[in-house]
Amino acid sequence: MRHESCIQALTIGPDQEKPGSVQWLGLVDAFARSEQISAVVHESPGTRISQCELLLGLCYATGVYPRTHRQWLEWNRSRRPLADVAERLRSVQFDGLLDVAHPEHPFGQNAHLAPYLERHSYGPAQLGLERCADYNQFADHTHLHDGPVPLREAVLAMLTQHVYGLGGRVRAKTGWLGKAFTYGSVGRLGGRVRTLAVGQTLADTLRLNLTPFPHEPDDFGGFNFSWTRGTTRRRAFSGPAAQRRRTPRTPGDLHSVLGRSILLRPVLSPDGEPVVDRVLMGAGELLEPLGPAGLQDAVMDGDRPLQASAEHGLWRDAHALYAACRPHTKGSDLFSRLAELDRHVTLWSVGLVAKQRAVTSWVSDTFPYVPSRQASLLRVSQDAVEWSDYLATAVHHAATVARDVVYPNARPEERTTLLRRFSPGSLLFARFEAPFHELLDDVAAGIDEDAARAEFAEHLVEAARAALRERLRGMPQTATALEATVRAEGRFDSALGATKAPTLLKEAVQS
Repeated sequence: MRHESCIQALTIGPDQEKPGSVQWLGLVDAFARSEQISAVVHESPGTRISQCELLLGLCYATGVYPRTHRQWLEWNRSRRPLADVAERLRSVQFDGLLDVAHPEHPFGQNAHLAPYLERHSYGPAQLGLERCADYNQFADHTHLHDGPVPLREAVLAMLTQHVYGLGGRVRAKTGWLGKAFTYGSVGRLGGRVRTLAVGQTLADTLRLNLTPFPHEPDDFGGFNFSWTRGTTRRRAFSGPAAQRRRTPRTPGDLHSVLGRSILLRPVLSPDGEPVVDRVLMGAGELLEPLGPAGLQDAVMDGDRPLQASAEHGLWRDAHALYAACRPHTKGSDLFSRLAELDRHVTLWSVGLVAKQRAVTSWVSDTFPYVPSRQASLLRVSQDAVEWSDYLATAVHHAATVARDVVYPNARPEERTTLLRRFSPGSLLFARFEAPFHELLDDVAAGIDEDAARAEFAEHLVEAARAALRERLRGMPQTATALEATVRAEGRFDSALGATKAPTLLKEAVQS
């Protein structure tokens, strides 16, 4: 992996204005050219996160990381190059450690599965988090034999499994390594939203997200190169050790936790390209609940990190993100460190939504952050969500009026279903999302906050009224339908004129 393609990167155009190109790079090139790379890329947000986790972990493995908070500030203010990582990866010290096909300790894999690979392995489709579902989709499991896939894609899928693997039964046999091997736990980031600070270049992003660690690197900074290279406290899959949980001892250890036991079979395709045609996969490591040191980027929702929801867009929790950016815990987490940098960064949040061990969707969103405008961003994001909720409730009540006019004698069990004909429901919030981001961008750019708020309120009212009218237009053109429309719109207008209605929403109606 030091020299073969394993990282998908978007390079910067030759004059910073022209578009760059997507290239596959080895790890040495990725670090050596990190100032000329905009970002790592992939169609899956989770795989983009997983690539960043790998690169961050390798910074610790090579000893290129800030030891103190002050040094972190210096690195980011002076934009210290990360070419040292590339240079150290070239050294003989790393020979074989990043080799996916190493016979004894293949990178990211569990070599203890080797005796079972030929007879019991499946095709590489089970590696793809979005494809494998619950590993038991069809009775004949033919989908698991799809393949082969390019080696570089298999490696990225493996990294994503380590970070986001879904909990539940895995297609593995008890007799291989033990009963516990057949049941995988949820990956380290599978149950929460992960937030990265994104800079102008890949090097910038990595510097921003490196956690200061006071100790000199010992044993490659605790990086887990494979199941047999790294911590000596790895769990077993039978007996008391099957329940062994551990706490990552370094940031490098944390970024490279092996959430799955995986073994790939790399081969050459007929045209000479490296591919993976067979895979075995089972349970991996178990972690103790992580403390603050292991949750540097976590946005808390009560007493637990924020979780992703397919129905609740991440933008509706932006106020929690900006609240976390308050400089109240000097240097102890990502957000408090960012608060001391006088520069604009982008906060990129990603979460996995899964149901019954099948990926439902990824939720991903970006938010501007300028330390000097943190209070304003927090204030407008709180108010914007409050106004959005108020309008959504007003539309819901108006739709209820229309339903009751058209179906006055509906049975109680029918009322919810009938309401869906008149109410846009959660789809209304999708119309609010773009104006919300425009509001944040304006405030982050220093545009007059009052003017930005007023414009946002007008957009909200217009979007809510349009959504309601579109639903009402779907009714047959009858006298009853006309009455329902008039009464529903009257109910909506009444809500906007109510005493408790936010002032700017009232002003938006009057304008």
